[in-house]
Amino acid sequence: MSDDKVMTYGDARKIARKLASDALKNYWTPGKFPVDPIKIATAAGVEVYDSQLGTDRWGMLVGGDNSATMYLDIDQPPSRKRFSAAHELGHYMTHASTDSFDGFKVKPIGSGEGYVDARSDENRGNVFEVIANEFAGSLLMPEMKFRELKENGNSDIDIANYFKVSVDAVSYRSRLLGLS
Repeated sequence: MSDDKVMTYGDARKIARKLASDALKNYWTPGKFPVDPIKIATAAGVEVYDSQLGTDRWGMLVGGDNSATMYLDIDQPPSRKRFSAAHELGHYMTHASTDSFDGFKVKPIGSGEGYVDARSDENRGNVFEVIANEFAGSLLMPEMKFRELKENGNSDIDIANYFKVSVDAVSYRSRLLGLS
């Protein structure tokens, strides 16, 4: 990120929504649900492995010069694992993007610089974690379909089952989109 401009959470969410929209457009069948973040990751060239990551790590992305490897903790429930995969994919798409993000820079893939991004409680609030979380929500629960389900009177439990995410993820997405 450039030193002369501070990225707000609003900036981060805008970036994430664009990246998620692009990922769906480039790697997924329109209108097919639930979205499979692992299939998208592998289609984008990311190697994905299940791993024992410990008590406070749900996922990790390790990037090299021209590659990336995603590790997902084997002990998490399926809905959390899907969100973790989408979250780590958000990190990958941020690094892989050629966009400047309105003046903000990240270490791009192929820059000769490696990177490690990990999903855990210790780095919540970091602006790049906000991007990854918003990316995950936008990828797994695209706004138009999410709004349609809400407007049709579906409960949070119904929506969670439809998208194969947790009820907490649905509730949080509802708040972010101003629907609750």
